[in-house]
Amino acid sequence: MSRLGRLAAIAGVATVVTAFALAQMDDPLEILRRSILARGTVDFAGMRTVVIFEGGEKVRGVEQQVQCQAPHRTRITVTAPDSEAGTMCLIVDRVQWEYDPHTQRVVRTQLAPVERVVQQRLRDLERVAEHMRLQYCGTEAIAGRTAHVIKVYTQQGVPVKKSWVDGQSWVTLKTQRFDPQGRVKSSAYFTRINYAPSFPPGTFDFQPPAGATVIAAARAPERMPLSRAEQRAGFQAVLPEYLPPGYSFQNDRVAVIQLGGQAALWLPFSNGAETFSLFQRPGTGPRDTLRRGRSITWQAGGYRFTLLGPLSAEDMQQVRASIRP
Repeated sequence: MSRLGRLAAIAGVATVVTAFALAQMDDPLEILRRSILARGTVDFAGMRTVVIFEGGEKVRGVEQQVQCQAPHRTRITVTAPDSEAGTMCLIVDRVQWEYDPHTQRVVRTQLAPVERVVQQRLRDLERVAEHMRLQYCGTEAIAGRTAHVIKVYTQQGVPVKKSWVDGQSWVTLKTQRFDPQGRVKSSAYFTRINYAPSFPPGTFDFQPPAGATVIAAARAPERMPLSRAEQRAGFQAVLPEYLPPGYSFQNDRVAVIQLGGQAALWLPFSNGAETFSLFQRPGTGPRDTLRRGRSITWQAGGYRFTLLGPLSAEDMQQVRASIRP
């Protein structure tokens, strides 16, 4: 091959590689996968705003200082408003500390192995791709960084989640979640971020203050296939016949927990971005339906059921009505 021919061949390969790389950057699934793999592996520090909405109206907002040091060390401290300032969440490897200086309450939680969490998030992402629509929306500037914008919809076109992912570090810089009517229900976004931070000594150390109440949170229950959970609980699950658009039963992530001294099935349903749960245990109780916040508890067919999660009142009723023991 002549020198000119070799150069043409090299140029052709380079063009293919470049085209493949650009195609990947336009691939919303690949971008979200990289954002999962980047968690806990990138040093950065910044300021983040978190806003909660109800019915399209802002009801709460906080400012946070976020500090992350690889591998898997994160400190999040609320700086405003004054009523919440100093509230802190610290994660070091597999231990999470939550501290509220206003109540002097500390919660210590033993976390699952990082590798297991990452693999589960990747599996959840695959479910999103199977049951939802992913859209690449181009790039936008967030905290002075160029971010890829990904939007997740139900198959019916209702927005569920929107993410802004840093095009170089793959850190998620902004997230919005939507209610069933397509209105923003939460927004979290960085206003400043620094990828070459200097962490003062002790940043990721924590000892409960003298006099604080320390609570050891229960370990996360073991997840297992439905058949094994039913065998362990001693009864069969009653599944809803109706699910809101985009949701599916996660039959490999069922858990058995104790409720009221009895074994109960914890049945999760997810659309990839949001999850609601159905708890089922033997027993009877008051025939009146109990409603508390985002939960409904009732009894039917010799079982007690509790439906819990971020569903609209209409969807809650439809799911409940379709559960027929």
